[in-house]
Amino acid sequence: MLESGAVPFCHYENPHFHSGAAPRWIDERLLRGIVRFAEENAVAATFLFGRHRLPAKLARLLDSVSHTKIVPLDMCEIHPDAIPVLFSEDAALFGALKPNPARNLILRLARSDLSRCAELFDALVGKFGRLSVHLFGIEECDDDDLARYADELEKISKTLKKLYAAGQKIEVNVLTDRMMLKRMRNCDAGAKHVTVAPDGKLYVCPAFLYDGESAIGAFDGKIGFAVKPPSTVVFSRAPICTRCDAWHCKRCVWLNRKLTLEYNIPSQQQCLIAHIEREASRRLLKELGQTEPFLRMPRIAELNYRDPMELVEMQMPELLHSAADDPML
Repeated sequence: MLESGAVPFCHYENPHFHSGAAPRWIDERLLRGIVRFAEENAVAATFLFGRHRLPAKLARLLDSVSHTKIVPLDMCEIHPDAIPVLFSEDAALFGALKPNPARNLILRLARSDLSRCAELFDALVGKFGRLSVHLFGIEECDDDDLARYADELEKISKTLKKLYAAGQKIEVNVLTDRMMLKRMRNCDAGAKHVTVAPDGKLYVCPAFLYDGESAIGAFDGKIGFAVKPPSTVVFSRAPICTRCDAWHCKRCVWLNRKLTLEYNIPSQQQCLIAHIEREASRRLLKELGQTEPFLRMPRIAELNYRDPMELVEMQMPELLHSAADDPML
């Protein structure tokens, strides 16, 4: 995070991003240590920008390491190689995006805008090669919200079929990722990446900082990280997720912690949304299945449940037996 007002790009909010206050920049020495650590350990670096132009001394440090930039929409002109984050409530500004069929985009979709999902998708067609849709406010989603979301995914699927027929092979994470995956590919915050705040403290992801959770350590330029994240953030310690094949699901450990008080237990909302997306992917792949490259993709099985907890309940005897053999449970 290069500044306190770094753009939120997933399920969480950053109150400093919307405040309009002057930024608190990351310390130059800290950033130099992060860059050096990334270079020496071949670590992929992703930098989160805010709405303020980066000071020249910090920008020069970024130039010395391979990295990915994630920026707000209004910083696109300054950083044309970055991944822009779009907010559904700012749809009127989408027209400012220049066509770019190779670009990655992130669309943060508010719960209140679920019924506009297909409309927003249509407004962005031609401006991306990959669109990542991240819902926020899902902890308050009810059955009506979920039904609206399922309807919107069906509309987007119809548009995708037409685009594919015309030779455009774009990706939309909530629909196409599950088609291509052969195993779980979750967010893996705290397992494969951590967040360095502007003050050098470490968090599982930015959401934990803004939610007032304790830091998991501090950056140490010599050895990397002072402490390790909680062991239960890893996929193998998630008893529900390891029995699920919604392989595209983010499995957000922040939402897990917020809604179930456990890093490795997902909320019902997450599971239901992931399975709505999985079912939409299954139906789309079935309709595309006689054309390349979809002909070579494994079919997605139809399920007789929509909440993996139902499957866990059916497998409870097996789970209890496994738990008895695990000293950590």
